Amino acid sequence: MRASLLTKLSAAYLLPLSALLALMFLFGWSTVRGLLDEEIGERLADFAAAAATAQHAELIATLAPGDDGNRTHRNAIAKLQAFKDASDSLERLYIFTSDHRLLASTSTDDGPIGTPLLALGRDQGEIDWAFAERRAIASRVTFQGRDGHLYKSGYAPILGGDGASLAMIGVDASASVFSILDKTLGRLALISGLIGLTGLLAVYILGARWIVRPIRQLARAVSRIGRGNLTTEVPSSHHRDELGLLASGLDRMRQRLLAREQEQQMMLSGIAHEVRNPLGGIALFTGLLSEELSGDANKRAYVDKIQRELGHLERLVDDFLNYARDPNLERQPVALPALFDALAELMAPQLTQKRQRLTIELAQDLREGVQPPFMADEALLRRALLNLLLNASQAAPESGHIRLGARQRGNAILLSVQDDGPGLTPDIEAQMLTPFFTTKEKGIGLGLSLVSRFVTAHGGTLSLRPSERGAHFEIALPRHDPVAPAAPAKAPDTSETTQTAS
Repeated sequence: MRASLLTKLSAAYLLPLSALLALMFLFGWSTVRGLLDEEIGERLADFAAAAATAQHAELIATLAPGDDGNRTHRNAIAKLQAFKDASDSLERLYIFTSDHRLLASTSTDDGPIGTPLLALGRDQGEIDWAFAERRAIASRVTFQGRDGHLYKSGYAPILGGDGASLAMIGVDASASVFSILDKTLGRLALISGLIGLTGLLAVYILGARWIVRPIRQLARAVSRIGRGNLTTEVPSSHHRDELGLLASGLDRMRQRLLAREQEQQMMLSGIAHEVRNPLGGIALFTGLLSEELSGDANKRAYVDKIQRELGHLERLVDDFLNYARDPNLERQPVALPALFDALAELMAPQLTQKRQRLTIELAQDLREGVQPPFMADEALLRRALLNLLLNASQAAPESGHIRLGARQRGNAILLSVQDDGPGLTPDIEAQMLTPFFTTKEKGIGLGLSLVSRFVTAHGGTLSLRPSERGAHFEIALPRHDPVAPAAPAKAPDTSETTQTAS
């Protein structure tokens, strides 16, 4: 779970908000820019129309190349300059013909009369419309001047006495307001982004406190219940919301499971005790009968068979009792080399019978004297490993090979038992930890279940690791160091000792 839920919640807040803000900015920017463009265009068209009425149309029509500086030309420029001086926003006024040739201009950079104004091609449609309709109009586009600033143009025809369009006046004005608008909206976008990040941080903080923390507590509770810990209460939420209802429901489920497990334990314990009492009597009388028949080999064989079956029944009763009892851990320092040697000694008769070989692979950093031993209930741990070793010996073939290993990974001790038998099918693997599931002729299916309970009681896990051949069980136990924290895991420098049956 980690931060994924909080990340999703933040994304659910941030993505729609970002999209909404982006759409609002785009809409606002286009709307404001359109209104400004329309307002500036109307003003430029009005300036151009006013400047056109101030010109003498018939005299303007007489200007031709070479008339630069004559009286008509000077008067036309003076009237244009007067309009330019009347407004600080006007950059340039000029008069041109229908074929875009200059007649007069307030800017000396435009050249003499007759100079082609090629830049007017950008507004060809508006200029043609103004000539034809004899009305003022503003250009639809802004352009960048020689100084790098934005400008916009307005046009108005100079009409003759008969109403015909004799020439056209162009007015260029600064459109820097668009740059100012873009900068202003950019600042607003930055401020909005900072506000959004602040909101995102608030969502992280509040979400972590009100949502993610209770959910993580519930997840840990579910994990504890899944590992079989039914005694620890589920922390309830202080909020009367869905999480509080979920916590309450989960705790009620835990209580029902605990009650059911206690009933089952009581039932199993009661059955085991009821069966053990007559078994003790049968064993006593069978012993007496065996002494009475000591001279009759045939009858004595029947008694021996009864005793063997009684031993099997006693082991089944012990398994029932062990499964019914809650493991009460007595943690103490466990030295793995001594534990593994004891297991090898216990397995020796079984290995000898099937001529099998046991290899102990103990990482160097877990050897005695290298690091302090780890804390565990040694009796339960020995019983769990012995159960796995017996299963491995039963699964391995004659003259087979069994490996018992230990290594360290971080703050965990990994204990493994591997055989070279046929392995487990997917169906068996799916049910191997189910109580009372067994593939053996004389078994009740509590072996691996007991191992899993012992391991879970230590806060560890039992898993079946991938293996090319046979079954490879691994127990992962947390290291509770009584002296000092465990050192970082080293490379698995293993040395091997072998227990071989002759």
